[in-house]
Formats: sequence, structure tokens, C-alpha cells
Amino acid sequence: MTATLRPLLERDDLQLTLLEGDPDTAYGSVAVVGRDADRPWLRAGDLRLHEGRFALPRPPTDPVLDPPPAAVVHALSPRQRAVPVALVERCRAAGVALLSSPPTVSPEAVEEAALQALVDSAGGALAGLATLQRQLLATLEGPKPERDVLERVSRLSGMGMALLSPWGEVVARAGDTTGRLGGTDPTTLAEGRMRLGGRDALVARVAVRGRLRSALIAFEAGPASATWLELARTLLVAAALQRSAEAQQDRSRKGALLAEWLAGPQAAPMLLPRLVAAGIETEAEYVVAVAEVGPRARGGRMAAARGQALLERLREAADEYFRTRGYGSLSETRAEHVVWVYSGGAPRAQAEPLLRALRAAAGEATPVRLGLSLPRSDLTGEADAYHQAVLAVQSLAGPDGLAWFDRVDPVYWVLKQQPTENLVTLRDRLVGPVKRADDGKLWRTLTAYLRAPNDLGALAEELHVHVNTLRYRLKRVQTLLGVDLSRPETLARLYLAQQIDAMLEREGAA
Repeated sequence: MTATLRPLLERDDLQLTLLEGDPDTAYGSVAVVGRDADRPWLRAGDLRLHEGRFALPRPPTDPVLDPPPAAVVHALSPRQRAVPVALVERCRAAGVALLSSPPTVSPEAVEEAALQALVDSAGGALAGLATLQRQLLATLEGPKPERDVLERVSRLSGMGMALLSPWGEVVARAGDTTGRLGGTDPTTLAEGRMRLGGRDALVARVAVRGRLRSALIAFEAGPASATWLELARTLLVAAALQRSAEAQQDRSRKGALLAEWLAGPQAAPMLLPRLVAAGIETEAEYVVAVAEVGPRARGGRMAAARGQALLERLREAADEYFRTRGYGSLSETRAEHVVWVYSGGAPRAQAEPLLRALRAAAGEATPVRLGLSLPRSDLTGEADAYHQAVLAVQSLAGPDGLAWFDRVDPVYWVLKQQPTENLVTLRDRLVGPVKRADDGKLWRTLTAYLRAPNDLGALAEELHVHVNTLRYRLKRVQTLLGVDLSRPETLARLYLAQQIDAMLEREGAA
């Protein structure tokens, strides 16, 4: 399907000017150089829309002319009312047609007109496209639309295809996809052409409402591979939107059920039929998971609203994960975290891939913390399991990570039972003079000493001080606190104070 520049030049509303080339130059597709979604798919013979500065000297990879397009439309602006001379010269040398559009015409209008010309040039071929569209849309009606989409497109195109979930699991395959793909992190795959598993591949990211749903991988079979891949991606986006709409109603119903179960665990026998209907296996163990997202510090109203949006995104991603894995689950979004109950199979084994799914949903730069309870089998113990998961996620020292309740430091567990004001008073009584002295230098020294009190030489090296300087600081600590650091009971008290301080700082109460 090709069109020429002539219909575009004849349109009075576009006011295009041909600076180089032939008005009968044909193009086969349309791309916008500055659009992230178009950049990986620039190909020879397309009509390329460009606005902004033209780099001089020529960069190693020039998206305006590499690979060579059929034509370039340079959009002028109120600040730049002339086409760069370098662009004119390069197009002339490459034999590429060059047009300019005035500041009064938007690049979107030119793109729309160019696409319209492509459709008009197709003529009777559109009937075949309509038939193909109807056949492909039928794949969305089955219980496993992702698998059906890949199988149909693979048969029509001859490509081998695979679909990777955000947590790195191959959820569908079709055609020749030999090679190991499981375990590949889809969040690290850039769109476009690459070598994957020792073969030439095309990668398209399937994203809906800002969240990565999957990565579509195709092993190239011909010149139309990129077109088939884009067609498959469009169908997969439609399938994801369809499932999201269906899941939204289901999520509201299950969220209400979980809130009811958490509020009255003793009433679990009465909720049993609804729990079973929701997929909770009453004869298998279940786990409660709690996730926090973003920095621990509280923000203002706008930050809170953004946090709720992130929590909802995590909730949807985990619900999709459990559905794909065949696990029954309930979920609810609360003020500061999301809570899930899931059952079936081996619930402990789901923690790491679940965290990967949450991280993919949150985005690379956003920390995610996941805490999990001990597996339970008694339905009346669900509220206790929820508190275990909360304690586990709060015990994480860093901004990101995974914690099981049975691996929580027992000191932290005991301290969490105390009111914050009591902990502050105890810490200040035990180590207050050291924390306030010497701009924190003595406190950092004491904290390091409590971690490794038996090798002063190695500790001095770690602190980048002479060992005599370390001994002097430790003597000052003893003097300020009136204690003997050689006594085990003293070290125990000071370690407790250090743990209190770390916990208070982590929770923003220091």
C-alpha cells in the first residue's frame, strides 16, 4: 500500500512546499521522528515528519535520514521560519524528497492527511484488510485471547511469537520460538530490533494506561514483520482493556468481601460460600500480602492522591498475576498499602515473582515493599495474618524489598508493640548524650562498633580512621553514657537503643 506526495501538495489546507524531490515520490508508511512510539519502527521508504532543530554535525544515528525515508516533512515554527540548510543539503545528497509545512499547520494535520492518502491509495485492497480485521478481532472472544492472537497472527505471517508477562514468564507461544525466553526481564527490553536467544527478533511493549502488561517478541520472517507485530500489539491492547473493564467490577466485589472478612474473622464460616466462589481454596493454605509503594515519608494532598493511584496500579497488576497463575485471590486498597489474600498451590513460592510484577507496574524508579504473613489454613486467623504482613513490610530497612513475617527480627517485633513516645524516651535515656555529641560522629562510631565489637583494626579501616582515634571515640562514648563497653549487658542495651533509633528513623518518627 503506497501513496505519493502529490495529493498532499494539492491540499490547500496543508500549504506544503516541495523543496527537493519529485511530487510523485511514493511512500509506504508514516512516522513522526520525535515520537517515542515511532522511533524504533522507522523504516526505509516512509514519510517522516520532523520538527525542531536539525543536528549539526550529523549524529552517529540520525533518525531523520537513517534509514533513508522516501520523504521528510519539516514543520516550521514561529521561531524557526526557514528550513535548516544542513537538512536541505543532506536530503539532496541522499535523494530524499523534502517538504516544509508552515507554523499555522500542525504536524498532526499533516500526519492525518498522509494516512488518509495511504488509505485512498489502497483501493480494493481495503476489502481484504476488512476481512482480515474481522478474523483477528474474533480471537478476542475466546477464554484465552492472548494465545489465540499469537496463534492466528503467527499462522498468517509465518513469524514465531512469544508473550512475556511483566514478571518474566512466557504466557503464550506460537510458531517457531525455539530458545529460552523464560526469566527474561521484559522491563529491560527496548522496543525495536535486537538479538534475543541467538536470533534476530522484534520486540513490542504492550502497555495500557501507563502500565506494562506484557512484552511481545516476534522472530522475523519477512519484510512485513513489523506490520504484523504492530497489528498483534493492537489486538493485545484491546484484549487487556477488555479484561480490565471486566476485572474492575470483580475487583469491587472481592474488595468488599475482603474488608468484611478482615473486620470480622470469626464470621468466616458464614462467608465460606462467597470465599469459595471468589477462588479461595478452603482446604489449602492461604497467605496475606501487603505492599507499600514510593518513599516512606508522608506527602501533601497531591502526593497522597498520586500514592493512591500507584497503589491501585499495584493492586491491578497483582490481581492479574494471580489470575494468570491460577491462584484465587482477594484484594483491597487501603490508605497506605494494598492487601491481598491468595491461596492455592505453593503460596510461598509466589513471593519473588509477585514482587517482580509489582515493580514492573510501579516503574523502575519507584520503590516497592512487600510483606507476607506465615501461610495459614484456619479462616478465622486471617486478621492475625494481615497484622503479620503489615509488621513484615514495616520491618524492611531499605526503601524496597521483600520480607516474610517469620524472618522479621524478633527485637523489631517486640519494639513494635510499644507506643512511639515510650520508644523515643527509652532511646534518649540510653544513648541521647552520644546522639547529640560531635555532629553525629560518635553515634556513627557506636553504631558500627555494636555491629562488630571484636576487631577494632577492621572497624577503624571501615570508618577510615586510625585505630587510636577509634579507641579515643569509644572512651568518649563510655564517659558520656557512664557505661563499660566491655560488658555484654551494656552492649545488649545499646544495641536495643540503636534498633529503636533505626526503626523510628525508618518510620519518620525520629
